[in-house]
Amino acid sequence: MNARLTTLLLLLTLAAPAMAEVYRWTDDQGNTVFGDTPPDGVDATLMNVRSPTVTPGLPNAREILERPTPREEAQAREQARSAGYTGISIASPGDDDVVRTNLGEVNVSVQVDPELQSDQGHQVRIVLDGQTAAVGESTRFTLEEVTPGTHTLRAEILDSNDRTLKASEESTFHLLRTTVRQQTRPGGN
Repeated sequence: MNARLTTLLLLLTLAAPAMAEVYRWTDDQGNTVFGDTPPDGVDATLMNVRSPTVTPGLPNAREILERPTPREEAQAREQARSAGYTGISIASPGDDDVVRTNLGEVNVSVQVDPELQSDQGHQVRIVLDGQTAAVGESTRFTLEEVTPGTHTLRAEILDSNDRTLKASEESTFHLLRTTVRQQTRPGGN
């Protein structure tokens, strides 16, 4: 199959009309490789290609490549079972709670059952609106510069290789800032 794919790619590159530099070499596993820059120390042959087929890069390629494989996810689940974690949840703020602060600070408390095994390199990661907001060996965090509005929150237990062992359900909270208008009582001065 690998030879068929290589042959197909070679035929497609030879079918286009302009000049470009394409090299052919053999990698460490014995596979034939085509590219515009051969590695140093490799015996590469310059190919006569009129116009190579160019594929634009995938915008989220790095994110896709960094995703754990199904095997890694299965290993992480097995490690979570062997570590004995039966649960992780966000204790505060509660789901759909309103947090009032003018400083944009939100105190987050996480419940881990049984206790976090930090001696094995396990940590808690707090994910705010899909982005990592804090990581540490504690179950209490203060998030800073949180903007007013509705936010999602999730907690994860990480192993020493930053793989997720267990994750909480996602919860929502609403951050409000007090204004002068809110401080004035109706009917008062």
